[in-house]
Amino acid sequence: MQNIRDKISLLCKKSDMEVYMDYMDKDISAHRLPVEKKKEIIEKSIEVATKFYEKLQADFGDLSVVEYARKLSIPINYVEEKGNKYFTYLGLFKEKTQTIVVNFETVLLIKRIGKQFNLDNLVNLNMIKDAVIAHEMFHYFELVNPDIYTNQKIIDAKIFGIIKTKSRLLAAGEIAAMHFSKLLTKLNHTTLVYDKIFAYGRKLVA
Repeated sequence: MQNIRDKISLLCKKSDMEVYMDYMDKDISAHRLPVEKKKEIIEKSIEVATKFYEKLQADFGDLSVVEYARKLSIPINYVEEKGNKYFTYLGLFKEKTQTIVVNFETVLLIKRIGKQFNLDNLVNLNMIKDAVIAHEMFHYFELVNPDIYTNQKIIDAKIFGIIKTKSRLLAAGEIAAMHFSKLLTKLNHTTLVYDKIFAYGRKLVA
């Protein structure tokens, strides 16, 4: 059985397409889609993420993630909330108030897991907060730009198993948010590592 370090090392070595394809394969709404359809959704989601990254660069230049949030007038709320076995979160975007929430309780726990399992030389543990803010910032863009690809109804669905319709695929928005976060933080590994460190190590950390 692989230990945490081996799992994280493998994840860090994967290409963006491999990471996002794995994510699609585990998504309850997307896992049955044909491979070519998954690739199309991933490529279009990456395209959207890149577009917003390039727009920020063009509008404001090269700034820190927090400075971009300030320029966009997006409030950031830092909290410390303990999770439970049913729900724990790292970051949220509250649409009603258009506020990004960062849970430092989870940020610090991920850092502790990373230190305990010697992940420092694999993963940048100092960029967790910025990665979370950047991820949720993309969801802000989704809110204020309702016509973008990740908001569209792009997969076939059925109501009551009978009526054919189209459904929005949430995985597209999450993939775009992950990619946008990676671009904005300039990390050389996927930001998904932070979620995986938490998932693999939360019950093992001292």
